[in-house]
Amino acid sequence: MLSAVWLMLSTLLYSLQLSTGSFPKPLTEAEERHYLALAQQGDLDARNVLIERNLRLVAHIMNKG
Repeated sequence: MLSAVWLMLSTLLYSLQLSTGSFPKPLTEAEERHYLALAQQGDLDARNVLIERNLRLVAHIMNKG
């Protein structure tokens, strides 16, 4: 299961870098609070924004592993 998640994240990161040339900018503190509140209420779009805008951190952690 963990390897499937790893493969999915790796593929997503690779395709994002190819299509845009860079990662999306991180959220501001206010934006992050806003999207976290929405995600806690079950908003899947807000959850996806949080994931996509934190891909830079995910890539950094993956490279260290």
